[in-house]
Formats: sequence, C-alpha cells, structure tokens
Amino acid sequence: MDNNIKVFGEYTFYEDNKEIYRSKNLLTKFGKRYITQYLAGQSNTNLKDIALGVGSTAATVNDTQLGFEFYRSPVSMSSIDIQTNSSTGVSTYGVVYKTTVPVDVAGIINEVGLFPAVSLNSTDYASNSISTFEDNQSWADSTGAYPTSVTNPFPKIGTSYLSIGAAASQSKEYFNSFNIDVSGYSALDSLTLAYYQSDTNLDYVFVRMYDSSNRYYEIRYPGDLSTGYKIKSLTLNNLYSSGYGSGTPDQTSIVKISCGVKAKSSGATAALFDGMRINDEDSFRTDYGLISRSVLTNLITKSLGKQMVIEYRIGLSF
Repeated sequence: MDNNIKVFGEYTFYEDNKEIYRSKNLLTKFGKRYITQYLAGQSNTNLKDIALGVGSTAATVNDTQLGFEFYRSPVSMSSIDIQTNSSTGVSTYGVVYKTTVPVDVAGIINEVGLFPAVSLNSTDYASNSISTFEDNQSWADSTGAYPTSVTNPFPKIGTSYLSIGAAASQSKEYFNSFNIDVSGYSALDSLTLAYYQSDTNLDYVFVRMYDSSNRYYEIRYPGDLSTGYKIKSLTLNNLYSSGYGSGTPDQTSIVKISCGVKAKSSGATAALFDGMRINDEDSFRTDYGLISRSVLTNLITKSLGKQMVIEYRIGLSF
C-alpha cells in the first residue's frame, strides 16, 4: 500500500469576482502540530483568521507570526473540496477557508497567513497593533501642533504616512494619548516599527512610553546608510533597560506614547512612520499560532473602497 501522503496549501485572491493572484504557502511547525492535534480531537479552536502583512522575509517552518501584520480578517466560510485527477487517479481532500477584506482596509499585501481564531483580552499580553499612523490629528508635539500626513511614496499600511522631521543635530517627537499595560510583556518580547527612511542624515528613530509628563522608557532604532522602507524589531530589553529613559515609569500605567527622530550633524532628516506593533515572542500557546505563511512574489495593492476576497485551500493527496 502506498502511504505517501502530501500536505499542501495555497492562497487565492479575488477582486470584482475575478481571480487576481495565487500564492503557495509554507506550513509551519506549529501548523503541522495544530493539524495533528485537530485530527486527534485535542483542539477546540475551530474558527480561523486570515492575516495580511507587509513583511518580506522568506517564509520558514519556524515562523510564529507574520513579518509585520497590519490586518486580520475572520474566516466567514469553510467548506470541503474533494477532487480526483481522471488521468492519474490521485485524489486530493481539501478544506477551503474564505474571508472578505472590507472596503475600509487599505495596504500593500506582501505576506499572508492563517491563524486559529482565539479571543484574547487585555491581560493576555498577546501581539497587538499599537498604531498605523493614519490619523495625524491623534498626534501632537509639545505645542499642540499636528505632524504632516504624506502619501508619497505610497505607504504600505493604510493611505498615508506620519511624517516627522528634525533639523541637523536636533530631535523631534509627537505624542499620542494611549493607555497600555506593558507589565506582562517580558524583555524577550519585541516592539516593531515600519517606516520609510527619506535620507541618510537619520541618526535614529525612537519610541517613548510615558506614565507621566516626565517619566518614560525609550527605545532607539538606528538609521541606515540607505534610504527606503524599513521594518525593524528590537526586544523590549532595549526599552526597559536602554538607559535612554527618564525616571522609573510604572509599566502597568503607560498613558502616552511618542515617536520621533534624531538627525545627524550632517543635515536635516525625516522619517515617515507607517506602523507599530508589540509582539509576544517568548510564550508558546498550543492552541494559537501561525499555521501557514506565504510571502508573495508580486505585491498586491488592497485599495480603499474595494472589497477583496481571499481563499485558503489546504489539502491532502494520497
């Protein structure tokens, strides 16, 4: 008897009821474990989510999350798909998951992934989006002035960047009232920024987390010798113990976040902020994780005002 069983998966994207792209996936170690537990009746997470991201690093079996997730959409329909090749007699037994990305979501899709849908509350300290920087009037400097929103170059998350600039050797920051408890995140968890570096005068970009007007943690992401879109991640050890902060903030009561830039002495600088996430890196839940990930060869633009349907088919062939 031939016991050669193959598992495969593929994402298909549709706009205006027309297929626009297909991308094969890589099944992660967690995904294989999840399928095994599900077949053994040891999983109670039947619902799924399809997540979209802008990360471009190659998919690996060790992936636990997307490179930078910007939207997650619940699967609205699942169905069984059984097909037999009339020439070879080989049968494939598949499950199709389908979701609709609504009209108010915009971004450039570079990666896609399937997750079990798990309801997490504020005390779970799970991976979460902090800001997409689209609403410039949520941010203000010390005088109350708003930063500028820009659309060129085209952002990857939403429809605009938040532009922050500083004169040579100077720094500039903008504040956002934001209540967050970070006490449950360890030094091994991470804070990830997606931004566009406009010039080579950037010394660093920084994020500060305040519990009051003068006590804050600070984390710094060094500028590069090249311009362009950047996704940078640092462990929270670089926030809690960086030596750049002020006082001893209360981790359970962060009430304000600021983002800013510091220019080199060589000239003025600007960075265009696109997204910020906090990521749970050091814990593993057997009921929750990235099942599959696909990094697209050709990027897909999800336009504002248009729906997009995504199907994921995972199958077994015997």
